[in-house]
Amino acid sequence: MPGPHVYTVAQADALVPQLESAFARLDALRESLRQAKIKLTALEMIWGSKVSSTDCPDHAEALHLMRQLKELEESFQVVLNELGELSATVKDVETGLVDLYHVRDGHLVFLCWKRGEPRFEAWHDVDAGFAGRQAL
Repeated sequence: MPGPHVYTVAQADALVPQLESAFARLDALRESLRQAKIKLTALEMIWGSKVSSTDCPDHAEALHLMRQLKELEESFQVVLNELGELSATVKDVETGLVDLYHVRDGHLVFLCWKRGEPRFEAWHDVDAGFAGRQAL
């Protein structure tokens, strides 16, 4: 089984539009998840355990929301898997923080990208994290 892809800076920079797109999709999915959870929580607060009973007036809506949550969570995981197939390590979904493997001065390091940056502008040792970022 091959290891993770090791990127040149140019290869990593070419992925930025794809990374931006993936995080935009994750944002939309997170918002949909949030809304569905709010609605389901409200039904559970109103009906308690009765919401799972077929004689509850909101039972169908609760089932719909549970199915929707499952589908949204699966879609979220699909996007994360797509990033994983690129050997991208997602460090923070909310801020859009991604690391890609890179070789610098003969050492394996991470190229570090934060959503909104036009290209990969920093790197850090694999055990340093965001706080150890250094300019390329």
